[in-house]
Amino acid sequence: MYEEQIYKESAKTLQLSSAVLDNELKKMEQLSFQISTDNFVQNSLKQIIKNPKVFETYRTKDKLIEGLVSFATQERYISSLQIIDNQGGTYIAGYNTKIKHNAEEIVPLALSKKGTNVWDGMENQNKLTAARMIRDKKNLSLELLGTLMITIDMDNLIRGSLKIPSDNGFVIVKDDEIVYRSDLNELEKHSFPKGRNESGYEIMDIDGKDYLVAFQDSEFSNLTYYHFLPYDTITEQTTIIKHWMVLYLFFMILLTIFLSRRAASALSKPLEGLTEKMKQVQKGRFEPSVFREGKYSNDEVGQLHKDFQTMINKINVLIKENYEKLLMIKETEYKALQAQINPHFLYNTLDSINWIAKINKQPKIYIMVEALGNMMRNIISKKAPLISIKEELQIVENYITIQKYRYQERLHFTLNSLTDIEHYLIPKLSIQPIVENAIQHGVEESESGCSITVDIYTLDNEDLHIVVEDNGPGMNQGTITSIFKGEIKPKGTGIGLRNINDRIKLMFGSSYGIQMESEKGKGTRVIITLPCRMG
Repeated sequence: MYEEQIYKESAKTLQLSSAVLDNELKKMEQLSFQISTDNFVQNSLKQIIKNPKVFETYRTKDKLIEGLVSFATQERYISSLQIIDNQGGTYIAGYNTKIKHNAEEIVPLALSKKGTNVWDGMENQNKLTAARMIRDKKNLSLELLGTLMITIDMDNLIRGSLKIPSDNGFVIVKDDEIVYRSDLNELEKHSFPKGRNESGYEIMDIDGKDYLVAFQDSEFSNLTYYHFLPYDTITEQTTIIKHWMVLYLFFMILLTIFLSRRAASALSKPLEGLTEKMKQVQKGRFEPSVFREGKYSNDEVGQLHKDFQTMINKINVLIKENYEKLLMIKETEYKALQAQINPHFLYNTLDSINWIAKINKQPKIYIMVEALGNMMRNIISKKAPLISIKEELQIVENYITIQKYRYQERLHFTLNSLTDIEHYLIPKLSIQPIVENAIQHGVEESESGCSITVDIYTLDNEDLHIVVEDNGPGMNQGTITSIFKGEIKPKGTGIGLRNINDRIKLMFGSSYGIQMESEKGKGTRVIITLPCRMG
């Protein structure tokens, strides 16, 4: 497993190294394109070609070489920049101007590529050359002006870009020819893995010594990178690991025997004590005197003792609470039987009062009694937590009917609702308590009366908005905050804004509920937001 992981990591390392080298070689291709299309370089070559023997031409040649020097110093690994014009003139710059290229081979090769960059190696020199034709770009004449050759010192490039250990080897191959190699002198006798167009690794014997060879093809050129790792390094590490594993296993056996004997003796007594407590519980004994809390260790058995003691304490508390709850239930049932009223008896009584008022021609009485009966029937008979808007508005209208006889002209009520939204469901008693609050705080506290408006509408059939607005005395922000905190107790029906808001959020989620807007002397506006839901 260790060796397999070493193989894979070596291949990954080479993949990263090849990406770094590819990036640098791409920069050289871009530099060759920049130089070959540079206006100064092209104009200088055209002047040299047109007037080869004029004095100004010699000055142009010197300036051309000076320009090449500025390009050659852009990267530390550029050995030289050389231009051969179409008349055979050579212009070279760099820190190593004595490099001799095989122009008879490189120039035709560059011409065959029709303007693209071509890579060529220099045998036994660890040098790589990027060559490209220089063509006149003015008016797209594409007249051949010369050939550009950038020579790269691969030793400087690899030492500056990659951190390769001294005992490892690194080789770059182009078309079965070694372009660069480290100190592996026997490589000429061996063939390299190739033709796969992918990364991989193999074991190779070089001069009687095994190497792990990882290879990676360049992504943009016909170069292949090889990384040589001495196999002895891998086997040495695995041997050390094997020895340490044997020692570790022997140590773990001894430690296991020692700890198991200590654990057995440490567990037996606490477990016996815990077993005895469980037997007492099995007999039905839960008295605190039987289970006295003691000092327990911090291990698992000690934690079991603590948890068992906590369980016994909770059982005793639950027994006491259950006894008290049974007494409370009995008392509540007794009070419920005393307070139970038959709704039908109440409806029939109100109906009798209604008919007596009609016979005696007392419209105010029978209208109020009928409204009260309808209101109570709607509230008591509907057991579901959600009712339709239409049913809720019937409760509101019956309530307003009663209140109008009480407050006369001081109460003005307006309802704005569309019939096509009255089938949506809302929590029961969500509008009437808010209207009641508006009457109590608006009409009762104002001598001139109060106007209350209820608007019901939807937004894109997604959210239902119910707005209850009055022109009463209003309130400040501190009072609003106290209402929602439950610090101000509700009046009247006992159903406050906080109660309605909590019910809505429990039913539909935290994004729905009640908002209140109010200012002193400017009235109050309560907005209920609900989802549009049908029965």
